[in-house]
Amino acid sequence: MSYQTYHLCRRYIGRSVYIDCHCGTRYHGVLKHVDQEKAYILPYSSNPQDESGDRFFAPALIGLTLGTIAGLALAPRPYPIYPVYPPYPPYPYY
Repeated sequence: MSYQTYHLCRRYIGRSVYIDCHCGTRYHGVLKHVDQEKAYILPYSSNPQDESGDRFFAPALIGLTLGTIAGLALAPRPYPIYPVYPPYPPYPYY
């Protein structure tokens, strides 16, 4: 590891980082330790380049929203819905 890379990594210990290897693999995790030869990270997933969490959020949110709307529309109501009555005419004051 070069001198500049070592000191750059030392500044980011304990933070979330992306590490790109020479072979093109990208790791995402928390930088735990750095020595003269290696940088040690605690990965967020065991599979490198795993970004499946980003693709799961939007469909889950849409499904949850549609399910809530359908559940509220089909749920039995505790009381029957009565029509709105017109307001009473004003009472004369004596």
